[in-house]
Amino acid sequence: MYANVVSNHADNFVTATRLTNNMVFAGMEAFKTSLQQTKEIVKDLSRLSVNTAKTFEQTSRESSRLSTV
Repeated sequence: MYANVVSNHADNFVTATRLTNNMVFAGMEAFKTSLQQTKEIVKDLSRLSVNTAKTFEQTSRESSRLSTV
């Protein structure tokens, strides 16, 4: 009877440890995916900002050129 109690307790501990590990690794994987998506979004926003700045620069240059003519 004592051996069964100890065995069940050990099995429960191993199962709980396995579940905890799975949850931690799932959380880490989700964080990794989120970080990768954030990295891609920042790249896109940077590219968008650069393109907007170039457009403003070009428009300003053309406007300046037209006003002097």
